[in-house]
Amino acid sequence: MAWVVRITAVIVLLLLVLCFSTSGSLALDNTTQSSDTQSEVAIGALLALTGDGSSLGEASKAALEIAVEDTNAYLASIGSEMRMRLIIEDTRTDPAVALEKLQNLSKEGVKIVIGPGASAEIKAVKAYADENGILLISHASTAPSLAIPGDNVFRFCTDDTYQAAAIANRMWNEGVRVLVPMWRGDIWGDDLTNATNKSFNALGGTVVAGVRYNVSTVNFSTAIDSLNSTVAEVTAQYGDVVAVYLVSFEEVVPIFIEAQNHSNLSDVRWYGSDATALNKELVENDQAAQFAVRTGFENPLFGCELADETGSVMKEIKEKLGRTPETNALAAYDALWAIAYAYQTTGETDDIEVLKDAVVAATGVYYGSEDWSVLNAAGDRKYGNYDFWVVVEAEGAFMWKRVAKCRVSSHGRVMFLPPAVLP
Repeated sequence: MAWVVRITAVIVLLLLVLCFSTSGSLALDNTTQSSDTQSEVAIGALLALTGDGSSLGEASKAALEIAVEDTNAYLASIGSEMRMRLIIEDTRTDPAVALEKLQNLSKEGVKIVIGPGASAEIKAVKAYADENGILLISHASTAPSLAIPGDNVFRFCTDDTYQAAAIANRMWNEGVRVLVPMWRGDIWGDDLTNATNKSFNALGGTVVAGVRYNVSTVNFSTAIDSLNSTVAEVTAQYGDVVAVYLVSFEEVVPIFIEAQNHSNLSDVRWYGSDATALNKELVENDQAAQFAVRTGFENPLFGCELADETGSVMKEIKEKLGRTPETNALAAYDALWAIAYAYQTTGETDDIEVLKDAVVAATGVYYGSEDWSVLNAAGDRKYGNYDFWVVVEAEGAFMWKRVAKCRVSSHGRVMFLPPAVLP
């Protein structure tokens, strides 16, 4: 099992447990305690198993199911009577549904919830979590405006100021000087687009007014017509240094199907975001995938620095899922381990502030399936690595291929790694 590979992290965290125990806190020595019955800790998971975010939701579900097996196997191996139980709810990528499902989990006594993944969902449930003493650990929410110190939301991913710096530098290095954005009109889309525009401007680039579409849009013909007109105008003015920057969820498929009918849009480069990287719907639609190949559609995704340690967990998830999972699914996997350690070191307390402190302490020493999990003052991951993915065609099928890798410091400095380091 993958938990065996994690023995180094386990040893470090056992030292953490020892520190809690000897300092007189609420630590429980699970290696020696015995009881007639096992104690069960219920952990909620708000995942988008349907709707626009279902690709990541499916991958996260697979990752969490494996994480439950791995953590429980580890707990048994050290003689602990504690076991983790997962309650998964489908948010349908709908903020209102996410709130309803969180309220249901609260009625069942759940104190820690992994997810939801979309920033719009986090925005909808945040107040309820804060008011009712529930800790949310999101594996994919990245809107910078949700980076709020002291609240009950932790995010095991960096906020989008990191992604914005990564994609802006990537576009600039590839000769793009003029950017035309098209984006999803919600908190995530607005925040990421604004951050990327700012980063691109700081490099000396030009950003022109683009197209913001409503999240309920089904027919993209009007939006694409508007985008086509804008691209035609700026291309005539600036030449081949123009690119389209698309910030979308799985609506990328109908957008590409519509865009393929416009030569102006087919002849410029397109870039995307972490929400479209490794998306299964895109590579399963021939028309959309062909457009992605033609335009070199390149997408950053929160990456893994410790590729050798990632292998076993990624392989397990991939086998269970039947495809390469989005990297944020690994953040969900790591979140469950951090939660297990937090409950173990605090004697399975229900005190949310004590649990929050324990999770923060765990992430400070935990090298998970991705990388060091340390959090910043806002409760978000402190350091960022990004992989860049494109769609390629091989042997009659479309698939995702990693083409670049970079590190982004907390100050926004971007360093691209040599191609030789790509897995």
